[in-house]
Formats: sequence, structure tokens, C-alpha cells
Amino acid sequence: MMRLPVLLAVAAFVLASCTHAAPTAAPSPSSPAGKGSNAELLADALAQADRAASAGDDTGLARPLAMIAALDARPLDAEGQAGLERWRRRSPDTTAPLRGRTLGPGYRHGTLNAGGDLRIEQTFLSGQKASIALSTPDGAKLRLQVVDGAAHPVCQYEAASPSCEWIPIYTQRHVIRLINPGRRKTRFYLVID
Repeated sequence: MMRLPVLLAVAAFVLASCTHAAPTAAPSPSSPAGKGSNAELLADALAQADRAASAGDDTGLARPLAMIAALDARPLDAEGQAGLERWRRRSPDTTAPLRGRTLGPGYRHGTLNAGGDLRIEQTFLSGQKASIALSTPDGAKLRLQVVDGAAHPVCQYEAASPSCEWIPIYTQRHVIRLINPGRRKTRFYLVID
């Protein structure tokens, strides 16, 4: 169950997203109706922060950074950590970050070449909901595939922001595979919760 500060931060983020439209930002192709899991919210916030930073909209970084902090997300690699620190330095927001769950979601940032393929292994616990979400700042479609330790498919989606949620029967390693079926290189954010 989410704590009150996280719920307030999520509500503020959703309301702010509805009322704030930066003149340099295009409408988010990765924000379809129905987004709601922490992984999906985080993937969308990461893509929004990337778009704001790319557009030079330092003020526009404040809301997605607040969401990232409220979800207590942490980068899973050095490149993601460096990117988050760059965004924080550029953002004029100096409020103290809100803290959510003790173990929040983690994320990874990277680039996939046209036809590129990335495999990541992750252990998920039996009986606990697992969530994976993927987003791209430019709205490019990527394919997300997840298979369990016995090589049984858990999910497979191809979309601008695919996501997957399930409850593993056994604690075991899963293989997460990202594929870029497009003809151009694209940046991505992968969120694992």
C-alpha cells in the first residue's frame, strides 16, 4: 500500500501534467489513458524528464524529478545515475524529495540501435507483483519480452511504451529482452519494480 506522501505526489504529478504544457514539448506519446502502476508512472516521468532536458526546459524537469523521487526510484547502472544527477543539477526545484516505499523501483537508461537487442536478467519474488515498463523520449516503438526461468513466456508487447505486470508463482530469474524493430537508434528507459 502506498504511503500518503507518495499518493499526494502522484496526484500532484497527474494534475500538473494535465494543466502544464511546455511550449517546447510535444504531447507525450507514452501517456495513454490507463497508466497507473508505479513502473508505468516512473517510465513516463523518465521520458518527460528526458524530453524537458533535451528541449532545454530546466523548469520542466521539476515535475518529473518530483515523481521519480516520490517513487523512490534508483538507477540500476552508472549511466542512469549520471543522467539523474545532471537533471537534478539543472532543475530549479530545491524542495526536499518525498520518500515512498522502502524498496522502490529501479530503472535503466540506454540506447538501442536499429534492430538492436538487449537482454537483462532479473530475479522476481514468488507471490509479489512484478512490473516492468519501457518508455522512449521520442515515442519510438520497442518490443518488450519477458520469459521465466523455465523459458515460458510471461509477456510480449510492441508499443511506444509497453509494460508488463504479473505475479510470479516461483522465486526465479527472468530474462527481460528489449528489441528495437525500427530503422533508427532510440533512447529508452526500462523500469523494473
